[in-house]
Amino acid sequence: MVMKKRLSKRTKLARKYSIKKKINEHNRKERRDAKKKPKSNRPKKDPGIPNSFPFKEELLNQIEKERQEKLEEKQRQKEARQAEKRKEKAKQKAAKA
Repeated sequence: MVMKKRLSKRTKLARKYSIKKKINEHNRKERRDAKKKPKSNRPKKDPGIPNSFPFKEELLNQIEKERQEKLEEKQRQKEARQAEKRKEKAKQKAAKA
C-alpha cells in the first residue's frame, strides 16, 4: 500500500490575517451587544402580597399550608426510597448468604 503524501499546514499570510480580523470583529460585536443588553443571572424578586389585599391572611395561611404539604410529601417519598433500598440490601444479603 502506497502512503499518501501529507498536505502542508502552511497557510498564506493574507488568509491568516483575514481570519484574525474576522475573529476580532466578532469579539468586538459580542462585547458591544453585551454592553447593550446586560444579562443578569439573578431571578426577579417576587413582589409578594400587598397589605391592601382583602384576604391576605387567608392567602398566606394557604400558601404556608401548601408548602408544608410539599415538604411532608417530599419526606414521605424520601422515606419510601430509603425503605426500598433497605429491602434491596436485605435481598442481596439473603442471596449472598
